[in-house]
Amino acid sequence: MASVVGCGNDKAESDSSNEATTETAAEVENQKADKAEAEDTTEEAAVPTETSIEFIKEISEESAPDIDIEGCDTFTQIVDKKLEPGMGYTNIDFGDTNVLMVCSGTYDNMDGNMAAIDATMYIYKGDEIQVLGKVCSGGTAYPLSTDGTYLYTGSNHWVCKYAVTEDGVKILEKASVEYTTDGAENYFYESEDEGDNSNYDSAGAEKKLNDLYDEMFASDVINFDTIVE
Repeated sequence: MASVVGCGNDKAESDSSNEATTETAAEVENQKADKAEAEDTTEEAAVPTETSIEFIKEISEESAPDIDIEGCDTFTQIVDKKLEPGMGYTNIDFGDTNVLMVCSGTYDNMDGNMAAIDATMYIYKGDEIQVLGKVCSGGTAYPLSTDGTYLYTGSNHWVCKYAVTEDGVKILEKASVEYTTDGAENYFYESEDEGDNSNYDSAGAEKKLNDLYDEMFASDVINFDTIVE
């Protein structure tokens, strides 16, 4: 009887050992898979993704206000009837193009201006008022600005220079920088203007980015009037 019990214990120990070995092997495989996945993720994260013109257009559409201007025949009616407290507006010329800019909110830029980082732009087309376009910067350090002809938006990683005409709001130039996980910098340049802009390598795009930052910071911050209760 003791012998039978002893054999049973040996078999139980053997089965337990086999199960432990199987579990250990499975754990090792899982660890390998996790490591491989982590390496893949790191590898993907190391490849910079350009902040494209399309992306900037998307965030502008999402950030700048949508206003129902039905029944409004003048810019003044939009301001008086449609804007809510905290929103801002300005009537401004870009070259020969006069537009109404409406922002979702204003802030004190500490330079005498109530600034904004987003705006929806309106223009008179015949007897109607139409949306001309939307713009957006990446933060309050980069208020919407103009040199009287062009409009500038920016962020820590990109700058855009816009042409504002009766035909719309067009990004003439966009330059950006993206960083890899090891700290390397990659520069990109795009334009919606006519011409071949494909010859800019990273070094050329870096110069474009610095030039556009200089232009933007030399331009004037757009001052908005704030709607109060």
